[in-house]
Amino acid sequence: MSDTFLVLLTQGAIQKVRQALQGRSDIGVRLTVTRDAGEFKYKFDYVAPGQADPNDFALPCGEYRFFIQRESEALIKGSTIDYSSTGMAQAWVIDNPNPAWDTELAREISNVFNETINPGLAEHGGHIKLVGLKENIVYVEMSGGCQGCTMADKTLHHGVIRILSEKFPQITGLVDVTDHSAGTNPFFTTPTGTLPTFKH
Repeated sequence: MSDTFLVLLTQGAIQKVRQALQGRSDIGVRLTVTRDAGEFKYKFDYVAPGQADPNDFALPCGEYRFFIQRESEALIKGSTIDYSSTGMAQAWVIDNPNPAWDTELAREISNVFNETINPGLAEHGGHIKLVGLKENIVYVEMSGGCQGCTMADKTLHHGVIRILSEKFPQITGLVDVTDHSAGTNPFFTTPTGTLPTFKH
């Protein structure tokens, strides 16, 4: 794939780069992409004269350059990069078609949360997110009605882990990394309650 077609820069993105660099001595901006807990993280930096990495991809952006860190290629290829300015809201908008998890197992587990587990939790105003997968141990974070809920532990160890174990026999454990003390709207505040109904 040529540098020009690694990503698509919209006119909005090009205009934003030119505006950001106007009056500066920098020659361009540099995008670095990383993956964290199933989400892409995007970091933009100014590139000063003489500081461009020859290994980076460089896309023309008017009189400037839009650099993409070489190691970020696999995480950003095929994306459309735009800059949206609507009223008071201004932000980079990146349509990234690449998988946010780095293994097929993590992607499949994340899909089970989204399609099987979270619809049931939504009945209680709750949500569980996969935040890590290490040595076949699933790490999750609970939010909404699940954060601080007295039924959180039972939901995880009598409901969620059962579903995951049935679908993924290689899973050996589940760890909740949620700060339950920070929950502001738990669904159950007493030791009694019912588990949500999960799809199968």
